Amino acid sequence: MANGHAKVGKQSQNVIHRTISTRTSNSQRNLSSSMFPCSPPAASQPRVVPDGYTASRSLEMVPSGNTASARWSQTNKHTSKVERKPSHPLLNGTQIIGNNTVNRNSTINTINLVSGSQTVNRRPPSSHSNPEVKASVTARSKSESNGVNAEARSTELTLPEAMDCLFSQDENYQLFGASFIQHSTFTDDKAKQEVLKMKGIAPLVSLMSSPNPRIQQTAASALRNLVFKNQANKEEVQRCGGITQAVQLLKHTDSAETQKHVAGLLWNLSSVDSLKPELLRSALPVLTETILEPFAASADHTANPDLDPESFYNATGCLRNLSSGKPASRQAMRNCKGLVDSLVSYVQNCADSCNHNDKSVENCVCILHNLTYQLESEAPAVFSKMNALAGYANRRTNTTDTGPIGCFSSQSRKIQQENFDYPVMEDNNPKGQSWLIHSRALQSYLSLLGSSEREITQEACCGALHNLTANKGVVSDVLSQTIVQKLNGLQHISPLLQSSNPNVRGSVTSLLGNLSRTPRLQSIVARQALPQLVRTLTPAAINDLSPESDSTIATTCNTINNLLRVEPEMSKQLLGNPLINSLNDISQNIALPKASKAAGVLLHSLWSEKNIQSFLKKQGMNKRSFVNEVTSAALRSVQVIE
Repeated sequence: MANGHAKVGKQSQNVIHRTISTRTSNSQRNLSSSMFPCSPPAASQPRVVPDGYTASRSLEMVPSGNTASARWSQTNKHTSKVERKPSHPLLNGTQIIGNNTVNRNSTINTINLVSGSQTVNRRPPSSHSNPEVKASVTARSKSESNGVNAEARSTELTLPEAMDCLFSQDENYQLFGASFIQHSTFTDDKAKQEVLKMKGIAPLVSLMSSPNPRIQQTAASALRNLVFKNQANKEEVQRCGGITQAVQLLKHTDSAETQKHVAGLLWNLSSVDSLKPELLRSALPVLTETILEPFAASADHTANPDLDPESFYNATGCLRNLSSGKPASRQAMRNCKGLVDSLVSYVQNCADSCNHNDKSVENCVCILHNLTYQLESEAPAVFSKMNALAGYANRRTNTTDTGPIGCFSSQSRKIQQENFDYPVMEDNNPKGQSWLIHSRALQSYLSLLGSSEREITQEACCGALHNLTANKGVVSDVLSQTIVQKLNGLQHISPLLQSSNPNVRGSVTSLLGNLSRTPRLQSIVARQALPQLVRTLTPAAINDLSPESDSTIATTCNTINNLLRVEPEMSKQLLGNPLINSLNDISQNIALPKASKAAGVLLHSLWSEKNIQSFLKKQGMNKRSFVNEVTSAALRSVQVIE
């Protein structure tokens, strides 16, 4: 099955062949990225994907959809929930061949099916796995995905008659009734309501435990359509024990097609917060064991007929939504045996094989993004080795030093960094949560940043790196050095400042803000990223500024302020009238409260640097452009905050 198309073999003679097409809709996600001047960016948040699709987003920053300790920016964003509709099984009985109808002997009325057209809807703002992407993720926005599209037209059969078929002792009637409901509810929202009113969900749930594999599959597909973008039906499925039945079917079926539809049903159900606790308890381990781990263990998924890529996509869509929940939900997923290992393995395999635009990679990195949100505070054991070695390095340095150094002085920070050897701290054979901070996982994110054309994937990769570097301290310093020095990550990060997608630009800007806080990295970051950062503030780049760009511009100004002093000679090449005029315009823009303050502080700081001030005077610029009522007020407001 591709993009929701279902491939169904021949069924009993009481059904009709049909042609189907699918419709997929990309969900959107919310991003978070706001920074206050002189303060670290916030972690990114997780998000939920709409039924069928998911988005991710991490924040140490807020999980896609929540707030976090250290953030991408100090705002949190959401992940939206995504749902996918199942594709329709083919019915036997009457085939449409050209304009001719072939009738077969049947005790059941025939149905002619008209195939629909295939449509792909691009996500609005984002999805990450906010598709409730909450997510990729993230407050939550809910978007849902469509599967297969088809219309069923019946000459005589009605929905109540199809309901009666579900209670028949004849499996042919059960199959026909479930198939009719599946097709009727694909595009007809009224039919979904009617099935609920006629108490039709309970018998469909029961049919998932039928001894007949075709009935199992068709019942799961019908339920998948029934719950698509219909919260009342989702809640009714849970009340009828549908989650338990679906999980049991997933555990015992040997049909890749059935597995795909059950995973799609669970994905759609995962967009409702009240259903997440049960899904985490029962579905999480089974999805991991039956779908994620087999895929991670297979180098070539297309060569194994028992592995349907759509099953993996649907399963990770469900997990993407679940990862955008509460801290306990994230921790349950981090602790799930084989989950993080499988996600990282799949991403690595796709990155190594240049399959960078794989849609399941997007789900995987969105989940990983969400699981890095507030990781340091929620799972401190992951960093125990790192912190222990840092403490040992500090104690060893302090015993050989003759002068007193305060615990939080700049000198103690410098000593700590210079004696910290990160490679010694890495596990050679990482497992579970330790993968979340391992350099091999970080390398995969950087590879995708440089090669993937999927913007949600780029944003989620940036979000994960941002979350891991969001807090001030040992962890952020060590991981920042890993990204910049060990993995040479700036070559993949800096070019994305020119992305046409404002969400990607915001994510990259926030990440660079985190990396620029580490003193020993500032010179490297300045040489590789400062020109691109300055270019984002030129008059052409800031035309038609919107309030949504407030945090990104503020972060840009703050980061430039940190880096200009480190490389004064480079700074002189970048400081021209166009940049200064842009900064003055931004500083006076009351519609951008954060950006105007940050631009004012940057202008005031430039004039306070004697070396830079001398250069500016030689360029014919005067003090009033840098020190005035606006910039002085901005500086005072920052000093008050500090």
